[in-house]
Amino acid sequence: MKKYLLGTALVAAMFAAAPAANAATNLIQNGSFEDGVDAGVFTTLAGGDSTSITGWTVLPYSIDYVGSYWQASDGVRSLDLSGNAKGGVSQTIATILGQKYTVSFDLAGNPDGGYDTKFMVTTLGNGVGGGAAEIYTFDVGPGNTRDNMGWTTFTYSFTATSASTTLNFASAENSAYGPALDNVSVSAVPEPATWAMMIVGFGAAGAMVRNRRKLVPTVA
Repeated sequence: MKKYLLGTALVAAMFAAAPAANAATNLIQNGSFEDGVDAGVFTTLAGGDSTSITGWTVLPYSIDYVGSYWQASDGVRSLDLSGNAKGGVSQTIATILGQKYTVSFDLAGNPDGGYDTKFMVTTLGNGVGGGAAEIYTFDVGPGNTRDNMGWTTFTYSFTATSASTTLNFASAENSAYGPALDNVSVSAVPEPATWAMMIVGFGAAGAMVRNRRKLVPTVA
């Protein structure tokens, strides 16, 4: 009986820790850009536009909101971060001071500009344009077409320095053929103590099952 009660307590602790362990929930709104105005084949959006793509603000100078023009990574819409010239998008999310987060996104390149390396710059901070810059590249090659964009997933981590963090994704291509962006997500990294509690809880659940099996009488 004591073992059963101890196991029950541990399992209860495991489920109490579940909200923290479920921190993999995407904190980004509309990370695949599916919600917004009708993109059609594609629609060019000017810098400062904060209504056309739900949750996102367009950075100078412009971007292309891509619908059916090429293959998206997730869903049916994506972005060319160079519209008529280099541009970008930003979104501010709520964060916890000192909490570590993981950012994930899919990157490709506009194949209409020929074989080339596309450069995308990401920054984060407490305001648009703040924080240290990270540069990511995508090489558009012979196998990359509108029907086969070659989307590649990149990730990086950061530790929040305030109650809100602004993520910026910007093109470094001063042309109409920029880096393509889709499937953006941000999730909190669970603390080690949370994982430890989950492991202990699952172990206790397994022990309870084994003990209950031993108590089942054998039918002659």
